[in-house]
Amino acid sequence: MNYPHPKRIVIVGSAGIGKTTLAEHIKDKLHIRFIPEQARVICKTLGYKSIYEIKDPNHFRVLVLKKQIKLEEKLKNFLTDRGTIDCWIHWLRWSAGRAMSHETENYFNTAYGQALKYSHIIYIPYSLGSSIKLNDGFRWNNEEYQNQIDRLFKQTLLEWELMNKTYIVKSKILKDRIKEVLGYLTLS
Repeated sequence: MNYPHPKRIVIVGSAGIGKTTLAEHIKDKLHIRFIPEQARVICKTLGYKSIYEIKDPNHFRVLVLKKQIKLEEKLKNFLTDRGTIDCWIHWLRWSAGRAMSHETENYFNTAYGQALKYSHIIYIPYSLGSSIKLNDGFRWNNEEYQNQIDRLFKQTLLEWELMNKTYIVKSKILKDRIKEVLGYLTLS
């Protein structure tokens, strides 16, 4: 499909909220390329079975951010369930206190600059419920952690002044969520 303006769509929200499931269901209907979660791709490439095996987490997060941007810049139109906003949230949560301040500032500027290029941000609030039952080595199922990540998403979307590009999902049920998001994307 040829869009008059680039469709650079990112789905954000806490772990296990249904970002990937939603993306898998709408990508073909939008006729748009899907960029999968790069943390998992890089882990697999490096031979890690989970994020807990990573020896240098800060370096890993930089690799994920760079790979995400590289893929996004290759495409005029895309859908991703983890973008640079997610990269920043996880840097804030896990690396900011351990990294040098210039590293955090560089990471911020890189993630923020790319996030400004998104045309649509689909935010799925944690209040809609999480589907994670077990820790799969990539996502925590701890409710306090998921609430904390959710708060960081809300704060970042506001601080980065991205709310004018952000659609907040209201539906809990997948089929309703698909219809809701596709309706929003086709109207905007």
